[in-house]
Amino acid sequence: MKKAPVFVLLTTASLLTMSVAKWSRLPGNESKQVNMSLSSAGTTVSSSDGVTPIAALTAGDPLRPINLAGGRSSAVIKFTKQSVISRATFVSDGIEGKVSTSVSSDGKAWNPAVASVFAPADRFVSMDLGRAQGRYLRLEFELIRGGSIRSFQVFGSHTAADYEVTQNSDGSGSMINFASGIGGGRLIYVNPELYGARSDALEANQIDFPESDEKYRTAVYDLGQVRSLSEFGSVHSPRPVRLAVYAFETLPEKEDWRGRLAFDPTVFESTQPVASGEDASGAGSLKVKTRDTVKARYVALRWEPDFNPPNFTASAHIGGVGTATFNGGGSGNGNGQGNGQGGEGKEDGGKQNVDPINTFNPQNSANGVGPNGTSSNGVSNN
Repeated sequence: MKKAPVFVLLTTASLLTMSVAKWSRLPGNESKQVNMSLSSAGTTVSSSDGVTPIAALTAGDPLRPINLAGGRSSAVIKFTKQSVISRATFVSDGIEGKVSTSVSSDGKAWNPAVASVFAPADRFVSMDLGRAQGRYLRLEFELIRGGSIRSFQVFGSHTAADYEVTQNSDGSGSMINFASGIGGGRLIYVNPELYGARSDALEANQIDFPESDEKYRTAVYDLGQVRSLSEFGSVHSPRPVRLAVYAFETLPEKEDWRGRLAFDPTVFESTQPVASGEDASGAGSLKVKTRDTVKARYVALRWEPDFNPPNFTASAHIGGVGTATFNGGGSGNGNGQGNGQGGEGKEDGGKQNVDPINTFNPQNSANGVGPNGTSSNGVSNN
């Protein structure tokens, strides 16, 4: 029996390695749910106690801290109309205690929904409300000591199709997180991937990377069309990490042997990042701004932890200034329309074009990220 030449075996092994190295595209979701707790959708905070600033609950800024008092605190979120409320999530900055949720159609009679107990090590907190229906969502916290949360989101009736996003050449509008799904953005590649956490990654922009010997944790987003972008960041596991951001107008993809699109990560070796920064203290959040506006349809964020952690979680921010027009969405009685200014919504029906306060203003110290505030010029200040 003839033995295969050594160079043939080496070539075959090399080709197999290259094939394995390519990443397979994640499945698409034509009706992706998006955060309902946004002032751009007319959602308001009708009351609160011990929660500051209340505007952060509806700002859509995943990095902005929401401060909670020790002991009991609460907030009532009001949607523009009766809605299905299926899930509420937030990122904990090491607080410990319990959160209870209840829903109401009129803000007076409340139906308990679900409660969650969390410890300081629980970074992402998620509450499954099934298919609860109501116009109001009440959050009641009982904390051992005061602290903060970030990236508060509510999912249910609203989908990406309920929004139209425009960006003007004059840069008018407010900051939009395109990684959230608004404007058609979606996650298309994750590496390394924890397959059991794919649902959270695709639906809630909460990526849970598994333990791995790989140097980087990477997420690639398709924004649906070319967008003008100016800042990037993440809320992530509280450990030292570096972040590099890559932007592409077209993504180098090819069909694999199964006919599915695949991405070759070696492109990063010949591409310069458009922004980079470092969370040197392990604060768990990071924001970097570009020197100039970046135009791209595809954005890749690559996290490089200081050491190989048992796992690593991240919620991405891909920011660009624009105007989001909300077209109603969901089910309920009538078409609501909010004024986007934190007060009561108007129920006049029709489209809603809201330009909420720009919560990403780097001059506002309340928008600081971690202990050292907002970074600038493509380099983190952490």
